Order: sequence, then structure tokens, then C-alpha cells
Amino acid sequence: MPFYWERSPGGPFVTLIAVAANYLDPENYDLDDLKGLAKRDDLDKAQVFKSELRQALRDPSRLPGGELFESVEYSNGSDEAFLVWLWHELYGDEPSDASALTRLRALPEPFAGRLHWNARHNVRAAADAGEWDKALQMLLAGLAESNGPVSPAEQEELTALVAEVRPPAATTAALSSVAAGSARPSPRTGA
Repeated sequence: MPFYWERSPGGPFVTLIAVAANYLDPENYDLDDLKGLAKRDDLDKAQVFKSELRQALRDPSRLPGGELFESVEYSNGSDEAFLVWLWHELYGDEPSDASALTRLRALPEPFAGRLHWNARHNVRAAADAGEWDKALQMLLAGLAESNGPVSPAEQEELTALVAEVRPPAATTAALSSVAAGSARPSPRTGA
């Protein structure tokens, strides 16, 4: 069966899907080479790829049904989680313009690497069920427990997500544990 970009050369997200498949297909996986391409502001393909990735993050429902997954076979759990992970890997803390719903559906990405596997699983399960407040509570608790670093941009991201699902007073209280967690010793080790 021909690839999506061969069947629909003028279709939506052709460059995003083709580039992702070229670099992230399990048989040819090369994230480092994709990172190199993403840094090439002088290449039209790199600019179109970034633009389409940004559009997909704004509204993943516009992706052609199953084509991204079929081309890349990612294990992130959802289109949203894969897209958020991909943006974070390629562009770091640069704002992606992802919708709040996309960011919520993508949880625990991009924080997954700093969470214990059980916390990661629980956050993903709550996000998959649309239990945003529960997912965020578990994410914040998991980050505080792991004492993993949270950048200022990530703190802003967490603040914005919590504000989407909670009243402002609760947002400040919930985030204080994460901010304090990176500054205080771990209760288990005392270090």
C-alpha cells in the first residue's frame, strides 16, 4: 500500500507525516537526525514541518485519520501525546501554541521522564478518561515526589494547565508543592 504522502500529495499535514515517518519509523528511528533537520531554518522542508506540527498541536482532530500513527507507530498513547513529545524533543521550551485541550490530553508528556512508572501510568489513565483535575494533581504530586527539575517555562505550562481546570486560588496552592519540591530535600533521602 502506498504511503499517505504518495496517496495524497496535497493532503493535510503531508510534510509532518512524511518527515516523522522518515525519521521516527521504528525500523529507521533516528531522533538525532530529525533534531538536526528541525534546527535548519534555511530549509523550506524544516519550516513547513514545524508549521504543520504547530497546526497539529492546535487541533489534532485535523490530522487525517490514523495516518500519523500508521506511519510512525509511536507508543505515546495518543496523537496529542506524540505531538507534544515531538515538539518538546525538537524545540524544547519554545512555545508550541498547542491548545489547552491538546496539552491536557497529552499528559503526562513532556514530564513523563521525571515520573515514577506508576505515577506516569496513573496520570495517563486519568488524562485518557478526561479527568483533568485528577491527572494534574497526580502529575504535580509525582513531580514533587521525584524531586525532578522543572524549568521556568514548564512551571508556566503547569500553571496554565491547572488554571484551565481549577479556580485561581487552588492553582497557587497546587503549584507551590512542585516549586518547593525542587528546593527542599527529599523526604526519603534527606538530600
